Amino acid sequence: MKTYKKIIIILTGIAILVSGIYFKQEFFLMIPLFVSLFVMSFQSEANRIGSLIGAINALIYTATYLYMGVYVSAFSALFLSVPLQLVTFFNWKKNAYKKTVIFKKMTLKARVISIIALLVSWGISAAVLSYFKYEYAIFDTITFLLGIAVSVLTLLAFIEYTYLWIVSAFTGLIVNIQMVINNPKETTYLIYGVYALYCVIVAFINVQKFYKEQQNIAIDEENVYNSSENLIKISEEEA
Repeated sequence: MKTYKKIIIILTGIAILVSGIYFKQEFFLMIPLFVSLFVMSFQSEANRIGSLIGAINALIYTATYLYMGVYVSAFSALFLSVPLQLVTFFNWKKNAYKKTVIFKKMTLKARVISIIALLVSWGISAAVLSYFKYEYAIFDTITFLLGIAVSVLTLLAFIEYTYLWIVSAFTGLIVNIQMVINNPKETTYLIYGVYALYCVIVAFINVQKFYKEQQNIAIDEENVYNSSENLIKISEEEA
């Protein structure tokens, strides 16, 4: 891990601890945040280890979300995040490229269908939760659905997961702001939300870099293969 990343993690951790002490937040609620600092650092580098540690941390988040009353996120953490991150780790290991994975791109048709499905699902879910007067219905729902989409695309190693991840991190930050307005103790989660958004942006940059690098290697290998085929044909013709 690079020095500047260690410094960012330390400073963010100190900020979370200080704000937690100042606003008298239970230390139990801060534990998953401290673990997440390292999880997000690995994931910002598209390192498959991040998924393995993330699966363990998702169990801690489940208990935390239940305590905070953010039930949709709790459901997502336990029944989606844990199994999906475990499967992602093993799938990325199976299709490994250095410490990451061989990335792919979705077709235009798949992108359009995915966006429409997300919007329809969000509209229905938000309407149902709003009917039951769930306080964080709008943004918590979209964060939940984006979380599912990001997890599935990550598992399949589609680079589009980073696009949605940025949107998810941003909406999650809005949820954090809403929670802080209602309860200043949640400032720790707002601080983490800012850090997470930074890591997601870094992940976007790194995944684009890896994908381009992999494409260049694929092109080089194809050129070598074509050259070999041509040499074989020439040899056969001369014979």
